[in-house]
Amino acid sequence: MPSRAPKSSKKRGGAGKPKVGKGVRAAVKKAAAKPVVRNNDLPEVTIKVQRKSFHARGQFDRKMNALKKLSDEGKLFKQANPVARDKKITADYKKRIRQKIFDKYWPHDKKMANALAARLRKQQPDHVWELQLGGADDVSNLKLLDGRTNWDVGGQIWRQIMNLPDGTPIRIEVVD
Repeated sequence: MPSRAPKSSKKRGGAGKPKVGKGVRAAVKKAAAKPVVRNNDLPEVTIKVQRKSFHARGQFDRKMNALKKLSDEGKLFKQANPVARDKKITADYKKRIRQKIFDKYWPHDKKMANALAARLRKQQPDHVWELQLGGADDVSNLKLLDGRTNWDVGGQIWRQIMNLPDGTPIRIEVVD
């Protein structure tokens, strides 16, 4: 049985470096491309978001009022897909909220801490200014939103903008 040499004595650098292929070059080129901005030469498109019975009413209204305000200010546009985002930002945001709950209520009010933690599990960190509409992937753009409402609103918007050119100006309308 051959003896194994200690790791420190193994020869280094024996493996060749992988060659940069077309996929890697394309990804690097795309990453170096200019970010998408609102293109006012394109016609504005109105996106209709349908209020549904399962939407958390207050949270839905808050979200749509914010998007409507941004729309009225001429700030919304179709962002390139896939949208660049760091999932750690939303995960850390939710962890911090959970920690604040337990810092405030544990151990003197365990029932309240557990009730709020259970409620938090149904919430998602939501980008108030949708990333797909030009919003920033930043903690200052996050609020908690009912998970089902968040997925539905984002999906409604995406289905209506997915085939539009990047930079297309967007107007938001809520339909009851």
